[in-house]
Amino acid sequence: MRLQQASLVVTFSLVAGLTTATVGLAGSAAYADDVTALALSGYAHLVVDPAHQHVFVSQGAGSTGIVVTDLSGTPVTTIAGEQGATGLALSPDGGTLYAALADGGAIAAIDTATLTETARWSTGADSSPVSVAVAGGRVWYGYTADGKGGIGSVDPSAPAPAAIPQPALSQWTTAPLLATGGDVLAAEEPQGSLSHVATFGVASGTASVKADTLVYGGTATGLAVTGDGTRVLLAAPQQLALRAYRSTDLAAADPAAYFTGGSGSAPGSVAVDTDGTVAVAGISGVYLYAGTNTLAENHLTLPSGTLAPDGLRWGADGTTLYAVTKDSSGAYSLNVLDAPKLTDTELALRHPQYAVPTERYTVSGSLGTRGFLPAGAALKVTRDGTALPDTTLGADGTFTFTDLRQDEGTYTYRVAYAGDATHRPATASLTVNVAKLPTDVVGTDITSANPGSVVLTGRLMAQLGLGAFPQDTTVQVARVDEATQQTVPLGSVPVDPATLQFTVTDAPGAGGSFMYVFTYAGDATHQPSESAMSIMVAPYAPTLSLNAPATAVRGAALSFGGKLGDGPYATGRTVTVSRKDAAHSTPVTWTTPVAADGTITVKDTPDIGGANTYTVTYHGDASHKAATALATVQVSRAATTLTVASSASSYAYGATATVTAHLGTTYNGRTLSIYATPHGGAKTLVTTGTVDTYGNLRTTYKITRNTTFTASFVGDYRYAPATATRAVNGYVKIATALGGYYTSTTYSGITYRVFHKTVKPTVAATVTPNKAGQCERFQVQQYYSGAWRTLTTSGCYALSSTSSAKAQLSLTNALNQKFRVRPKYERSTKDLSNVSTWGGWLYFVVRT
Repeated sequence: MRLQQASLVVTFSLVAGLTTATVGLAGSAAYADDVTALALSGYAHLVVDPAHQHVFVSQGAGSTGIVVTDLSGTPVTTIAGEQGATGLALSPDGGTLYAALADGGAIAAIDTATLTETARWSTGADSSPVSVAVAGGRVWYGYTADGKGGIGSVDPSAPAPAAIPQPALSQWTTAPLLATGGDVLAAEEPQGSLSHVATFGVASGTASVKADTLVYGGTATGLAVTGDGTRVLLAAPQQLALRAYRSTDLAAADPAAYFTGGSGSAPGSVAVDTDGTVAVAGISGVYLYAGTNTLAENHLTLPSGTLAPDGLRWGADGTTLYAVTKDSSGAYSLNVLDAPKLTDTELALRHPQYAVPTERYTVSGSLGTRGFLPAGAALKVTRDGTALPDTTLGADGTFTFTDLRQDEGTYTYRVAYAGDATHRPATASLTVNVAKLPTDVVGTDITSANPGSVVLTGRLMAQLGLGAFPQDTTVQVARVDEATQQTVPLGSVPVDPATLQFTVTDAPGAGGSFMYVFTYAGDATHQPSESAMSIMVAPYAPTLSLNAPATAVRGAALSFGGKLGDGPYATGRTVTVSRKDAAHSTPVTWTTPVAADGTITVKDTPDIGGANTYTVTYHGDASHKAATALATVQVSRAATTLTVASSASSYAYGATATVTAHLGTTYNGRTLSIYATPHGGAKTLVTTGTVDTYGNLRTTYKITRNTTFTASFVGDYRYAPATATRAVNGYVKIATALGGYYTSTTYSGITYRVFHKTVKPTVAATVTPNKAGQCERFQVQQYYSGAWRTLTTSGCYALSSTSSAKAQLSLTNALNQKFRVRPKYERSTKDLSNVSTWGGWLYFVVRT
């Protein structure tokens, strides 16, 4: 049965459509060109005889014949009477098949041409030979006898050949497994986790020990010696890899191991071809190594089951490998691999970055192999079955080819590698969807957004930035008023081919919410697209400036200008002007036009004097917000007379002053206000009222300190405000008392205090308000010669914290004399609240 080469399908996604690639994997599946069932009761050994086109299969202990098939596995015959045939070996000339008969206690010789037994040599009573090998002109066999293992040999060329045990060839616990290569015989028996291995030189026909030791092994089921006799290969399922040892000393060879698939791969079979190719098999399949190269050239998996222990053999043609497998039901098959040494190759195709109509695109790929790359090899390329120019494999194992399609569609490319003397062929397919690239056109930035100027930028993009746009690419722009849904086409704008940016300029003429719609029509390689960008355009917030004069003449024409910013303004726009003055609680209002550039002119003839406040208001439009500005003009008024007078210039402490304010001619205002400002105190309104027919307004005020009176006229429609002041002085209050008198008397209606002549009178004074620290003096006068005459005036007595001072009088020649004393508050230069004040006289006389 022929097995077809398998392939692996890989799917890719591409921006311009779906691209799929079918990757050819030559050698990754089974390469058994023939798989034939074998009618076996068991399996022991396999020998291939290409000269006679036969395959010999022994069935082990308990069997009675050797199965013979042709090279494809078709049954030929069974050589009967071969009891328990186990180990098999061909003579160097291929004319004789030697079989170890485990149940017959003998070595049988079978003619490979006639398929009949020609000789049988007994290995001894109760012996059980299980392996056989040919080297040095002898047939070597491993056997068991008397519970021990041994090695014997037969010289088929002797006149009377006989199986002779060789007791000098070490001591074995069980029958050793034998293999030969060159002139070296190798023997192996298991020793738990180790194997007992010995090598012998047999070129002379007599075995001489080369090495005899324990090595890494286990229950070996595969043993081989390389054709040059330098290395021993040991396949033990307990190991992770096939082990290699030098035949001279059984030290680890270089390389020391051939791996068969990692942990648990259980290498159990090994076969070495004449060119040094090593085939080793475990449960992970068959691995082929080129001599000492530890990189597997090929990995073969066999579909008919698991490879039987020691189930590999090379055919003498150097190209065919034979394998016996056993499936889960216990059935055996012969697998014939015609070209296992050909190196696996794998073709992989990679989709182009993008594939669009009218633009050439590139498909890339690679060829992988475990061996040397076939650089320079020609690869056949077809598109939908139509041949395209060949492409050449590069030194790095990659290749490319290009194509160009005018139309959108799906195209399937196939790349084929024909193989060569050392590489297997491979193919790969790739489906390319040629489609226009998706695009997107978006707004990216707003430079300005007002009714007179909207400037925004946008960008035209192809998916993933692929594909070049033509030089003359444009984008259509339209403006949609989102309130009215009215659409205004704005035409097309060019797209910068370097940056793919475009700029939109517009003047919507009004504020509001607008949506700008960008439309790209597409081209030969790009799909059309459309998107929108909403922006809010705020109306202008114009400034309004007025240049009114500071003053104006009442009754005369007044004109001043102003300016609204952010023009132009439509014809018919006006501002509202209102004037507020003393005569109008509700402003006078009128309108005046706005020029296109925002200029306005305010004209008026104010007839009310004083502050005239003009308020100019623009109420806004679709493009402009409202704006307001104010200007105050002082309109001239006539002057009137205003005076203020008091009933006196100075007043005793607590005395009442009469204040009279007089207002001259006015127009419609006859109200005055009179204020009092005592020194150090707040200005206080005393009265407000309308003057009498004489123009006077009177009021009274109690004086306690120096005080300024202010009369105020607020003005009227035609007369300006006016003020006038009057300052008056205030005396302090002085309380005086005499101390030390014993009685009082009266002279001419005046009370006198009477003192003894021995008493010194005291006089005390208290000043209100408190003048602590300031000066108090006392003056004493005597009455004589018909008049009061000053005797003395004291020095300055500092007023205490209670504003008091006290003095003692010393009188001489005072008996029956009349005296009087008075205090004087003398203000300091820093006291401006009251003026200096004399107190009243206190009278007294002196008696015995």
